[in-house]
Amino acid sequence: MPSRPSDRFLAVLILGVLVVGLVAARGSDATRAAADPPATTSLRLTSQVAPQVVTVAPTKAPVRKQKVVRSAAVTKRVVRRPAAPVVRWLPSGTGMWLHEFDRTQGGNGRAIVQRARAAGLTHLFVQTGSSRMGPIGSPALRQILPATRGTGIRVIAWDFANLHNPEADARRLAMAARFRCGGCPRIAAVAPDIETAAEGTRINGSNVIRYYNELRHWLPRDVSVLATVPWPSEVRRGHYPYASTARRADAILPMAYWYNRSPAAVTAQSMAYFRKFHKPVMPVGQGYDGRLDAPYLAPDPHPYLSVRSFLLTAKQWGARSVSLWSWQTTGNPQWRALIKARSLYRG
Repeated sequence: MPSRPSDRFLAVLILGVLVVGLVAARGSDATRAAADPPATTSLRLTSQVAPQVVTVAPTKAPVRKQKVVRSAAVTKRVVRRPAAPVVRWLPSGTGMWLHEFDRTQGGNGRAIVQRARAAGLTHLFVQTGSSRMGPIGSPALRQILPATRGTGIRVIAWDFANLHNPEADARRLAMAARFRCGGCPRIAAVAPDIETAAEGTRINGSNVIRYYNELRHWLPRDVSVLATVPWPSEVRRGHYPYASTARRADAILPMAYWYNRSPAAVTAQSMAYFRKFHKPVMPVGQGYDGRLDAPYLAPDPHPYLSVRSFLLTAKQWGARSVSLWSWQTTGNPQWRALIKARSLYRG
């Protein structure tokens, strides 16, 4: 049965509504696709974007002090090297003290040196001054020093200082140590003779320190100081400034004069006492007749044996050098003992 017109109109209307809905749906999908592109498109666009440059403000790092290396050509660095050690000669062998030059071999320097060589002496103590007489050594040194050239005999300047003016006394001996003559050997050492109050010396620790400090200040650096002191008897210990003296000397020379004592006892006591100062000890023996100082003494019946005992005892206690006081007052027996001792004390 054919359809009615109303049915056809209804069918067309329904078809139209469907078409409009379909078109609207497609438009909505297209809009979503534009707003939300596929993942592949998103990756492609991202790879084509130029990288972003980020500027970071620099932070202030702590500043370290760096050592500046200067060119040697620009700055010279002064390097102070330690001073070279000073080598000072010290006596070895046997020696003799000269007092009153005019009375020693007639004041003939060449004759003095010739006899010294014959006796096997290695050194001579020549007086160059005293507090009372001032400097007196030039005439003796002008004769003796040239005569010692090539002999191996050394000259030691000695001075009697009473310490009334310690600095003046010290400068006087230092001046003698600087004595020069054309082509002469030099003074090898100095031997300050500083005794007790009995000899008029103002002896105390302060004066001794002042004297030796001043002496070393003015002496040539290589000239040794041989401190000549009274032997340490029971009376002198604790009164004479032995320690202050020893600290400022290169060697100690005790005047071991025995008079009415045993030469061996005086010498041994001197060597033993000074050992504690750790300085070489070189005793001076009594070559003269003790009655010159003490007329009340009995004469020595065996002067040769007395000197011989002194020499042997000093050697037994380790002395490297000995000497006798003095040239013009030493008798023949004492000279013989000293000559024989040169085999004990070879320089």
